[in-house]
Amino acid sequence: QETHGLNPQALPSPPKGDFLASPPMSSGGYGGGAADSALAGARSDVPAPRARTPSPVRGLTQPAVQLARDFNISPDQVDVIYAEDEEVFRETAIRELIKAGFVRSNIYEADNGLGALEHLARMQNEGNMTMPLVVLLDVRMPGMDGRECALQIQELVKKKLLRREPFVVCISSISRKVEHDEGGGNFQIVLPKPITVAFLEDAFELLRKWWTMGFGRQLAAWKEFKAEDIDIISADDEPVCRMSSSMAFVSAGVLEESVTDADEDEELVSELENAQAGDIDRPLIILLGNEAWVNQIRNTVEAKRADQTLKREPFVVCTSVNSDRLGASTAAEHFHAFLPRTFTPKDVKWCLEYCRIWWLTRSVSPYQKCEAADADGLLEEDSEGGEALSESDDD
Repeated sequence: QETHGLNPQALPSPPKGDFLASPPMSSGGYGGGAADSALAGARSDVPAPRARTPSPVRGLTQPAVQLARDFNISPDQVDVIYAEDEEVFRETAIRELIKAGFVRSNIYEADNGLGALEHLARMQNEGNMTMPLVVLLDVRMPGMDGRECALQIQELVKKKLLRREPFVVCISSISRKVEHDEGGGNFQIVLPKPITVAFLEDAFELLRKWWTMGFGRQLAAWKEFKAEDIDIISADDEPVCRMSSSMAFVSAGVLEESVTDADEDEELVSELENAQAGDIDRPLIILLGNEAWVNQIRNTVEAKRADQTLKREPFVVCTSVNSDRLGASTAAEHFHAFLPRTFTPKDVKWCLEYCRIWWLTRSVSPYQKCEAADADGLLEEDSEGGEALSESDDD
């Protein structure tokens, strides 16, 4: 099997059992470092593969008894878990947290998402138990990034395994103000980087509304991901290759009636246009055998995003005979995943697992805002002329 010039021995084994019914991300994840790029690409907006390590939260297996809440909250009683790999930014942020009223002994530092999960597991039985627990996550960190960490936290929340459900905050260098709906992912709000006291005060008010009144945005991790709910467009000018690719995914659980074919680039664009009228709760995958057609996909998606008519963004998989070469080239940014030249059912499962991570770290819909926030005026300019909290692009 071709592996983009990487050592085949370095590739991990796919998860055992029903990987869709039992998400590996909730049990510590899996991966084999850079070698996984041979199977699933290297896109920056899909959590990077990492070495297999025991999950810090593997001991959380029983439904947790929910604690009573104290609604009279103040920063000096709030526990904070802060994950940031850059020490300079971490030290600066901690100084600002202290200035905003948080107590140094209540701030727990980590240099990646795994460290944050370790603190989270311990804080289920420690700290100020009747007060909020805040988790601050940088987006890009080695080992486990902020997106994957936020997804794992929500997996635990969905299974009711946490006594203390955390208020998860993204720290973004792209944002310029505190944002309640960042347009995707599993964060309640976004804080600009570097953090300031003013930003923390705005964030604390949103935390107060979430803690006392339950106002919060709908998070992407609560969406469903099942093989039988996936729609596929199989696009290739070679009929045999097109059928081979689509049937491999049908064998993995995708319904045959959910697969459509395209043998020309114009037909591919037409099928992508038609798919926009489909169910936005169903993932859309394009199996692309002719890599030159990726430009038409990109142009169509960008045009629809610009005029806000993009309802279903596709997860694009390269199935070309040149996928091994493309995976190591600059063209990799146009694809979400790559299947090796000679792929197996195990490779298809890996591809679907990366699609699952991508799907569960994306917004419920491209332009949906939190209804509770709108009702409370969080996304509008308040009556006193305060600055609006608006939606932004994915970090």
